[in-house]
Order: sequence, then structure tokens, then C-alpha cells
Amino acid sequence: MKSITLCADDYGQNTAISQAIIVLLKEKKLSATSCMTTAPQWLMHAAWLAPFKDQADIGVHFNLTDGKPLSAAFIEAYGTSFPSLSTLLKKCYLRQLDQSVIYAELNAQLDQFIAGVGRLPDFIDGHQHVHQFPLIRDMLLKLYQERLHSPCYVRSVNDPAVWRRIREDAYIKRLIIQLTGAQPLKQQLVRLNIPHNASFSGIYDFNHAADYATFFSRFLKESVEGGLIMCHPGLPHAEDKDEIAISRPYEYHYFQSKIFDVACQKNKVVIARYTK
Repeated sequence: MKSITLCADDYGQNTAISQAIIVLLKEKKLSATSCMTTAPQWLMHAAWLAPFKDQADIGVHFNLTDGKPLSAAFIEAYGTSFPSLSTLLKKCYLRQLDQSVIYAELNAQLDQFIAGVGRLPDFIDGHQHVHQFPLIRDMLLKLYQERLHSPCYVRSVNDPAVWRRIREDAYIKRLIIQLTGAQPLKQQLVRLNIPHNASFSGIYDFNHAADYATFFSRFLKESVEGGLIMCHPGLPHAEDKDEIAISRPYEYHYFQSKIFDVACQKNKVVIARYTK
């Protein structure tokens, strides 16, 4: 049997997402969730996590592309709304971001996590994988070294096998994610002896969510001991501009199904919290 961390992203983004994750935590289908502490309702949703603090890994989903920033430094430098993903990525590669501003925003989001959960996170990662971007990853690692420590782990999305999977779903999407800092972050995590997942899976074309059972079976097969699978479950809703709202219920219902349990058994996978 191999132990894999199954992590639901975007907790706190809206009520439909948080409620779905809470149900799956109660049913012990998930072993981790990553929280968007920039969400207006975060503190209320954080209270719902209290019963699961010792059951699942609770982490920070650092956000720099969706909604409004928390820090005065970010607002003063870049305005009251986060940039789009493409704009942020462009600024990173053109080195047009003030790292001190990014550091202030990451600290503010960590402070908000502590205010809601009452302790430091079990892990950290980034919404839309921004934590691995140039400039940003340096500030993330600085934050880790100054305020966090082992056993807190950092999500690595490095997947060397992506280059051989040309015919698999969402190849271009997976390739772009690898090319925007996955390997450099992995190398720094190794060099600094920072705990991180041994493998990463969960990427697919959200427009093909009706076939999620097929995709998840592949995720289970390609994961190794100590690996992490990312997921995005949620209930149907019309609360905000959630770009992947249509796909979330497919994932949610899959995890509640016997098909999920059978797939884990067939692939000899135990869904468990991360251990180094």
C-alpha cells in the first residue's frame, strides 16, 4: 500500500466550496485542504475546520490572482485588486514585481490563517501555483525560513514525467505549469531540506470534468509513496465568478461514490496526511 495526500484546494473561496470540503472531511475522503485566507468570509469558514485540525492537514493557499489583497503595502503598490494570472506571470519574468511588497502580502495572508485556525499551517502552496513563480518563490522560502519550520511542508508541483505524456489530457496546461518554476522550486526545497511531497498529480482540463473518474484513476497510478493529489470539489452554486464552478460538483460526487473507494483499493492507495 502507498500513502497519498489528497488535498482539496480553495477552501474559503465561497460557501459552496467550503461546505463540500467539510462534508468530505467528515467522511474521511480527504486528508488535506488548502485555504484562501483572502476570502471575505474566511474567518467564519475557518471556524468550521476546528473539528478536523488533528484529522487532516490544514494549509495556506497563497493567493495573488483572485480577489483583493490583505496588505497595505500591496494595495499601495498595485491597487485594491490582484492582477490576472497572465499579468502576474509577465511581471515575474520581466522582474517588475517589488519583492518586499510580495513578502508583505504573504505575511498578511499567513497572519490571517493564524487568526482563523489558531496555529501555524501544516503546509503552504499557491493558488494557480503562483508560489513557484520567479521572484515569488524566493519570498515564499524567506517566509518559510523566518516564520515556519518542519514539519510544515511546501507543495511541489514538479512532475518530470510530463514530458513523456504528450497524448494525455491537458498536456499544454501541465507543460506550462512545469515551465513556470516547478523544477527550480523543487531544487531549492531539496537544497534547504524543506519537507515536500514526493510526487504531484491532479491536473486535467476542467472542461472534461465529466470524465473525472478516468482521470483520477490515472492520478492514483502515477502517484508514489508520499505523493500529493490536488483536487477542487464543490457544490453547485452561483455565488461568485468561479471559473471552474461547473467542474467542482463532478469531483465532489466522485469522492462520495463507491467508485472512488474501489479505485483506491485497486491501486493499493491509502489516503493519509503527509509524512516526510
